[in-house]
Amino acid sequence: MNSRLPFPNLSFLVVIFLPVLLLLTACTQQTIEKDTEVSKEPTQKSEGKATLVLKNGSVYTMEEDQHTAEAIAINDDQIIFVGSNTGVEKYISDDTQVIDLKGKMVSPGFMDGHTHPPGQWTTKLFQVDLTNVKSHEEYIQAIADFRKDHPDVKIITGRGWKNGSYEQADGTNPGPKKEDIDAVVSDIPVILNSIDGHSVWVNSKALAMAGISKETKAPKGGMIERNPDGSPRGVLREGATDLLTDVQALFDLTGEQYKKAFLKYQDEANSFGITGILNMSGSTENMSLLHDLEKEGKLTMRIANAFKFDPGTNPDEAVKTVLDSREKYSSDYLQINTAKLFADGVTEGKTAVFLEPYTENAGMGEHYHGDANWKVEDFNKMVTSLDKDSVQLHIHAIGDGAVHASLNAFEKARKANGERDSRHTITHISAINDNDITRMAKMNVIASLQPFWFYKDQYYELEKAMIGEGRALDMYPARKMWDEGVTIASSSDYPPTPDYRPLNGIEIGVTRNSPYPDEQETNMIRNDAYALTVKEMLQSFTKNVAYQLFREDDLGSLKVGKKADMVVLDLDIINSDPKDISETKVVYTIVGGKIVYEGK
Repeated sequence: MNSRLPFPNLSFLVVIFLPVLLLLTACTQQTIEKDTEVSKEPTQKSEGKATLVLKNGSVYTMEEDQHTAEAIAINDDQIIFVGSNTGVEKYISDDTQVIDLKGKMVSPGFMDGHTHPPGQWTTKLFQVDLTNVKSHEEYIQAIADFRKDHPDVKIITGRGWKNGSYEQADGTNPGPKKEDIDAVVSDIPVILNSIDGHSVWVNSKALAMAGISKETKAPKGGMIERNPDGSPRGVLREGATDLLTDVQALFDLTGEQYKKAFLKYQDEANSFGITGILNMSGSTENMSLLHDLEKEGKLTMRIANAFKFDPGTNPDEAVKTVLDSREKYSSDYLQINTAKLFADGVTEGKTAVFLEPYTENAGMGEHYHGDANWKVEDFNKMVTSLDKDSVQLHIHAIGDGAVHASLNAFEKARKANGERDSRHTITHISAINDNDITRMAKMNVIASLQPFWFYKDQYYELEKAMIGEGRALDMYPARKMWDEGVTIASSSDYPPTPDYRPLNGIEIGVTRNSPYPDEQETNMIRNDAYALTVKEMLQSFTKNVAYQLFREDDLGSLKVGKKADMVVLDLDIINSDPKDISETKVVYTIVGGKIVYEGK
């Protein structure tokens, strides 16, 4: 008799059923644990009720400890709950606005880490808009039409012409001619920016008023396109455009016009799901106007601002400009902590700086690498001075030579001032060598990339002509950079990128192909080995931009205590065909807990 069993007749049953009982218990425990993990609610921030609840959705939080959820509760401008449909019920009162998402996707609001508002809206409202004009003949007609409709203007300005229209039979590209504008407008100056913003096309009157002639030398980093006899052709690039400053001043955009254009831009950006930006067109004048809009309650996005400083600027004055504006204007909706410098120009303008020389198509000789905008010692001094006062640098560098010089400047600043959490940024990075990718990662230098350019777009053929097919295909190595540990914060560089919908950028970053339905089935792929995943691209437009802007504590992900900035999409882009991402509709854009855009 087994003394451990008080009921000897049950021993057989125990032997038979105990393993089954243990298995059932284990399975039950696993189910409980799984349910607990799925429905576990984070510690609530407030016992108060919600002003807005979203439920029955696919919520992607961009948080490591809670990747997905079904519902979100918002009280005024803060998230107070992220979790299950069941858990959100206790936050609902009679006064709560409740939206049944019916499976739609919720993401942190898209953020654009490099853009130039009001962008094309200034042109659309007050200038010649060539953005959607396709031929040289149409450019000239648009200029003539504008003059006819505005007979009393003192100057005609505009934007949008494309360098690609002027490639010569031998592969060179000097751009359009002044005489073509002269034929329709010769009595007042005409100054037209290219779509990339790095070249201007002018008529003879503008050149004469600026005193630009055969004898005029271009400033360092600038270029004056010339005819065979040395006379100016009518196109100025990079720093040479500064020669037109006094003439350009004849076009005086009023404060009210700026506000009108900015609000048009903001409405459009909100419709794209954008809830925050880094404004690269910051200035003391614009900051005052944006501050006015904030006081009037008209800002519906968070705006970080960068001030641009050109060669010749006194470093102490640059520091003072940023710090004074930061003290005067910083708020929840306006931030000032960034200075922008140009290390080089653009490939199509033959002004980007590369480690290897341009091809002969550049027409600049066989050993031409591009001309840096700054003298090295001046550039390094400016970077070190700004870094010393904790101003974040945002450096334009297209060519791998400019990227290399920028990293050198950051290293010198670290040695002079010590290491800190500076989050200095290099933007564009069309080309970069592998060693510099490693350096970027080690120094935590952020890459502000424009995924909209990652395929064979309108600039690809120009790039191929200027630096060769192999180097053009190897541009924008996002996969290498991400895997090496570089933080990629995506952006548009609008208006050089006129179609700046983040959903387009996400699709291109994944497919490395055109996002447009009429082109998706064609081979416009630029090196798909460098593609990122949808989740990575989504992170690059949300969490990573918030980090770039030092706002990861309150923006960039959906978490209790953070600002209620989010976007609702009609398609779960994480689990869909990447080719459908660009056609996805924005259903709601929410900023500070308020619906600022509702799709139709």
